[in-house]
Amino acid sequence: MTFNSDLLGRIQRESDDFTPTMKRIADAILQNPSEAVNLSITQLMNKSRVGSESTIVRFYRQLGFESFHEFKVTMAAEIAGSSFYHPYEDIRIDDSPGAVVKKIFNGCIMALKENMEKISSQVITGAVELIEKSRRIICIGYGVSGSIANNLSFKLNLLGKDAIYCPDSHTNAITLSKLKKDDCVFAISHSGESKDVVLPLQKVRNTVRIIALTGFIDSTLAKIADLCIVTSVPEEMNIRTDAIVSRCVQMVVVDSLFACLAVREGEESLDTLSLSRKSLSYLKF
Repeated sequence: MTFNSDLLGRIQRESDDFTPTMKRIADAILQNPSEAVNLSITQLMNKSRVGSESTIVRFYRQLGFESFHEFKVTMAAEIAGSSFYHPYEDIRIDDSPGAVVKKIFNGCIMALKENMEKISSQVITGAVELIEKSRRIICIGYGVSGSIANNLSFKLNLLGKDAIYCPDSHTNAITLSKLKKDDCVFAISHSGESKDVVLPLQKVRNTVRIIALTGFIDSTLAKIADLCIVTSVPEEMNIRTDAIVSRCVQMVVVDSLFACLAVREGEESLDTLSLSRKSLSYLKF
């Protein structure tokens, strides 16, 4: 197979000069670029049969990239061509608005059905129990994940929980430096590799319980979490644009946790929700 794109073509042209280990990585990528672009660094390491993630780091740095994310974004852009969305059906640049809406909705419907079967009820139960026992829940996420973290915090507060969300990573770093043992961190990152989420949590992982909501079970965030809820969307080009459908699935997970907590607390939760809604009534005409 011959590749004409800049990055894939360069990998193919230069593969003969790679070390045997580097060549295994190149072969794994060239064999199925569309699959490789959705792999985490650990998954690519396993697929390439190399000994450590540092070997992958040396590979993409030899190609001139500062990070694995930058490498994958470049490769994803080349693969996507005139399309930019791959949940189940490509959206093309010449699609009509009606076609775009239909593809987005169909993608969400199919993803929700698949994840409904895959997400373990025991994991959801574990998350509900951990949230219920916690003195305070710190919800962390940035970018689009931040909107989900904010929604989680809001829903938990409706139930009378002490939940906080802040979009500023510096403020969150200060908050995380003052954790108590009965606090809980709920971290959201689709890739599970966002440094502003992962790095602060690596420092506190032994002092506080961490729940992760991510798209990859072998991501860095998943590895440091005490409990991990994994949502997956096959073929989504989540690193070229944004992970459209996966965000929909994660939002439904948050709403499911909210509903499970409300059911668990029975009539008391209904009273709490009623008081919360009354407190907002004066803000509506």
